Amino acid sequence: MKKAIVILTLCLFFALLPAQEKPSAEQQKAMEAFMKAGAVTENHEFLKKYAGSWDCQVKGWMAPGQPPTVSQGSFTGEMRLDGRFLFMDFQGEMFGQPFVGLQIIGFDNMQQKYVSLWLDNTSTLMFMTMGTRQDNVISETGLWPDPVSGDELPVKARTTWTGADEYLYEQFMVQPDQSEFKSMEMSCKRRK
Repeated sequence: MKKAIVILTLCLFFALLPAQEKPSAEQQKAMEAFMKAGAVTENHEFLKKYAGSWDCQVKGWMAPGQPPTVSQGSFTGEMRLDGRFLFMDFQGEMFGQPFVGLQIIGFDNMQQKYVSLWLDNTSTLMFMTMGTRQDNVISETGLWPDPVSGDELPVKARTTWTGADEYLYEQFMVQPDQSEFKSMEMSCKRRK
């Protein structure tokens, strides 16, 4: 949060700096750091793979050992803000009811991590995960707010690209004994 405030302050400072004044060496160094933090890199380029229209099969498990619920969904992915963020609009169903979600994914150059924010029409929470990429696999962790217990439950997620037009997203809930169970799986194929 402090880094974001510093960056916003620098932006405002440079915007108000009279055009005829030459920035000091310190100001120039700060501006170069700001530009590096905001640069579009190969990590942002990777997110372009999600652009387009997709069909998905979604499986969800309420508890270990139980059969999954299965539903169909779709999403449209679009790069925005000059290639810095991916916006994914999802439509499907959950327990027979319409389910609409929005996922925003970016790569934070300062933290050197992918950051994902999820919002949907079934709650008021904003679910955030962070992670890294190894080749075609993004591994993330986060905390899921549990309205039943009031606690935040650890979550792990993994996205595996199995081809140019197909990937698998898996989400795992971490239990108090540190064991994991798969709570969700989404198989996505690009619509042609």
